[in-house]
Amino acid sequence: MSDPAKLLVAEVLSIGDELIHGSNLDTNARWLANLLELHGASVQRFTVVGDDPVQLESAMRDACTRADLVIATGGLGPTLDDRTRDVVAAIAGGPLWFHAPSWQLVQDYLGARQRPVPASNRRQAEFPPGATVLHNPIGTAPGFRLRLLRAELFAFPGVPREMKRMAEDWLLPHLNSLPSQQPVAQVCLCVLGPSEALLGERIEPFMVAGREPAVGITASGGLLTIRIVGRGRDAAAAAAACEGTAVEIRPLLADWLVAEGTEALHVLLGRRLLAANVSVALAESCTGGLLAAKLTEVPGISAVFRGGVVAYANEAKTDLLGVGAALLQQHGAVSEPVAAAMAKGAAQRLRARLGVSVTGIAGPGGGTPEKPVGTVCFGVCLDGVVTTWTRHLPDLGREFLRERAAFELLAAIFRNVPLPAETGRGAT
Repeated sequence: MSDPAKLLVAEVLSIGDELIHGSNLDTNARWLANLLELHGASVQRFTVVGDDPVQLESAMRDACTRADLVIATGGLGPTLDDRTRDVVAAIAGGPLWFHAPSWQLVQDYLGARQRPVPASNRRQAEFPPGATVLHNPIGTAPGFRLRLLRAELFAFPGVPREMKRMAEDWLLPHLNSLPSQQPVAQVCLCVLGPSEALLGERIEPFMVAGREPAVGITASGGLLTIRIVGRGRDAAAAAAACEGTAVEIRPLLADWLVAEGTEALHVLLGRRLLAANVSVALAESCTGGLLAAKLTEVPGISAVFRGGVVAYANEAKTDLLGVGAALLQQHGAVSEPVAAAMAKGAAQRLRARLGVSVTGIAGPGGGTPEKPVGTVCFGVCLDGVVTTWTRHLPDLGREFLRERAAFELLAAIFRNVPLPAETGRGAT
């Protein structure tokens, strides 16, 4: 059991009008939460606040009163609406001070890129009283660190690339220097098939409040993830606690369980295809190239990914994949026979062992009583052997249907297609 007295309570404060107005998505909080929890902190709250100084000061005071560690991102730019440094100075009770070396670094950074150096950038070299300057090697906005009320506050730029680099350079050493922190481990079980409610009922005894390790469910694009998070006296004990719970949960999932790990399903699949050296070709209709986009995120995938065809129109299915016009006329574009022909055509024309296809009705129009919106047909052709199936996905919008169809096919390949590592056959 973990000792609550040893928990480092952390909060993440995301700052900027663009976040509260919906112009930008706050991805920083999610990334920071994962980093913090893996290094022993207990993340209690995310707060998103705009640039209004009154609202920002209130949010900053509240966070630094509640938590031991606060990570603030955003509001460190050169313009007057970048107010993080000013608000922190007001709470700390003193004026901003100027750091000449930071100003020189800003000038050097812009000069090296042959960009002008506006006088307003000088604001980025001003810091609250008591702050330690944190160098930013990939941007003009340095961060800072100081003790503010109860909390140790780290302020980083809001640009995700800069925030991540500075967190690695400055926050990680701080976390690693805290000897009392209990190691944290996690096991993630990726599930496809049931609703979140049905899955929750299946594993309900493991989700009671206060249980150690903690078990929760997150949903994204139709894929559910059971996240098991535990603490222990050392890393091995934390990992053993999580795995002990996972051993109990896995049998309850049966074929709902498609993968394990914190990485996305397409990354896990890409790595599996690479490890087995199975060449793959895609034939997509309703997903519009979404599968190809996902697979090509995987480093090194060019070794096995032959290519993809987005065959939206019937003529494209015929001309590019060899789907017979009579087949389309008889069964319709959204049918298992057409999905089979698409998968086989992709494998043959792109010279891949594995051809996969998807064709469906993503809406909002195009549905019929026999084939309503959400009807999606899939095909897999491995070494000339074709398998097809149909799913009637819930009509929760075009974006959901496209994402869910992509997940369905990725999961089917990952879960059901035999690969050489399993069969002993050679790969091409």
